[in-house]
Amino acid sequence: MTIDTGLAVVIAAVLIFYLRLIILQRERTKRLARAAAASGKKKKAPTGQPPPRYSILSQNNRDLVIGLVGLLLILVGILLNRQVFPLPTAQAYWWIPTAIGIVAFSWMFRL
Repeated sequence: MTIDTGLAVVIAAVLIFYLRLIILQRERTKRLARAAAASGKKKKAPTGQPPPRYSILSQNNRDLVIGLVGLLLILVGILLNRQVFPLPTAQAYWWIPTAIGIVAFSWMFRL
């Protein structure tokens, strides 16, 4: 299997995506540890409030829309690569919508 420019760009986009997820998870772990340490220092009776909920999915609608558009771009890139669309000039550049879609999909994940 030869690695051409398009495949290298897609691999780089996937690495950026996973690096972003790793950084978000580390930050989430730090926040939870700080919250646990802060609640342990108070030595008061619990007030009945649940601990703060940290979701990795963004609560912002704009981020979710960007992520869904990214998912659609990934699917278009896959279909171009599999030559489903009869567009020979666009099939050579299947990696562009795929790489942009992967990076846009990462917007769905926030702290």
